[in-house]
Amino acid sequence: MAIIPPNIRVANNTKYILCAIRKKWLVLTPEEKVRQFILHRLINEHGYPQKYISVEKTMKVNELSKRYDIVVFNRALEPKILIECKAEYIELKEKTLQQIATYNTKLQVPFLMVTNGNTSFHFLIKDETSTQINGFPVFEEL
Repeated sequence: MAIIPPNIRVANNTKYILCAIRKKWLVLTPEEKVRQFILHRLINEHGYPQKYISVEKTMKVNELSKRYDIVVFNRALEPKILIECKAEYIELKEKTLQQIATYNTKLQVPFLMVTNGNTSFHFLIKDETSTQINGFPVFEEL
């Protein structure tokens, strides 16, 4: 599989990156850089089909509007992976884990990931217990 580099452009002294999922140019903020890096890896390195990946969608959690970073669905369109991205300079702490756990009360996915691009933590959620794992299964096993 050919690895496709991200498409970046500069306009008015601002860097933009083309989101493969949303099909639009976005300001290349530190968090967007990490989000696009993770999307690039999911698609190009792990072979997850773009049509089963959702990015930055709003959902209701306990009557509050929340916005997740990345959700990967299986072929049956069931959410299976939830990914929370932070900028590279943000340390991953308990607060980040609580944030993704709160989102997962709504989505109920079996796989979670928190990342700042430098450090990533993957978890398997089974019977309300989380276990740290090394990565995600291949798409066909979701």
